[in-house]
Amino acid sequence: MIYDGLSDYEFAFPGPLRDKLTGAVLAGHKTSTTGLLIGYEHDGEPLPPAGERSTMIGSAGQPLAILELTEVRLVPVGEVDLAHALDEGEDYTTVAGWRAAHERFWHSAEMRDWLGDPDFTVDDDTVAVAERFRVASVIPAAPAVNAALAAEAAALVAGLRAVPEADLDRPTCCPPWTVRDEFAHAAIAVSRTLDMLDAAPPPGPPVDTARYYAPDHRFAPQADQARVDLAAQFAAARSGPELIGWFEQQAEQVAGRVAASPERLVATRHGDPMRLTDFQVTRVVELAVHGLDLADALGVAPWLTAEAAAVVEGLLFGLGAPAARAALGVDAAGLLRRATGRVALTGTERERLDELGVTWLTLG
Repeated sequence: MIYDGLSDYEFAFPGPLRDKLTGAVLAGHKTSTTGLLIGYEHDGEPLPPAGERSTMIGSAGQPLAILELTEVRLVPVGEVDLAHALDEGEDYTTVAGWRAAHERFWHSAEMRDWLGDPDFTVDDDTVAVAERFRVASVIPAAPAVNAALAAEAAALVAGLRAVPEADLDRPTCCPPWTVRDEFAHAAIAVSRTLDMLDAAPPPGPPVDTARYYAPDHRFAPQADQARVDLAAQFAAARSGPELIGWFEQQAEQVAGRVAASPERLVATRHGDPMRLTDFQVTRVVELAVHGLDLADALGVAPWLTAEAAAVVEGLLFGLGAPAARAALGVDAAGLLRRATGRVALTGTERERLDELGVTWLTLG
């Protein structure tokens, strides 16, 4: 189990076939799969219910995405329909072609060894588990996250240095913060990674990225007030150029330390263990969302980078961000403003995002 509270979802066995199948999922081609009931019985596992979320695992054991089951049904192998076969995303054009490919796997030495039955054979009456799923969240690899954080940090620095220092005292959409206050909050948030890397790794299993934003004590009024006060005090002790320079230095240190660190667990200030890369995703969220606030307060075009937008959209929408943007008639910045509460949604817009499977985050 990679993440606390989420089971692992593994296609086939590690190797080329798993790589092909997970690649098809991430490309949006594969939305169904077929297992065998005997496999669940062999492992002593109950059938998963529709709505359950799990972690799609790659051949190297790395998490690739959070999947949500949308349908689970038992069906004899001889009754699997063409629509299900087509949605497996493996270029099948007939049920016969689908079955031949699956029987090659089910009758393979690996499968028979795993079942402990050298003569295991599928027939028309063998009970299959036909599942449909959607990608709830994409789990990006460390290089993509690190590149997004660096790009968004650089864009933020450039955006703030391009305005007069007096403009840093403008109000934002997060009262009572001014631009300099909200920027200080984001800067402090990024710098926390350094302290976390200095500490010993905590025991696991870690929480997934969405659970970092759980609506619990971390967003209680007292916690929110502490964040507000810390940022305001930190900003008040520094000039605008000093604050920007400090953030730039911290961001560079974080980038260097993270790039030089193997994947490990870190402990958040709330006590949650997280994978380092997943925690850095939350830092990209910080810079992207607060960056939109700051640009709006300054009256300039948003500097949201494509790299950061991809990471945040993948967390919130899985593979559904293009459909969400089209449904609302907005660009990436507009979608993130709406998905994070910066712009109020109409009832119809909220219903549409729910239909598309948005993962709502609790933000302070």
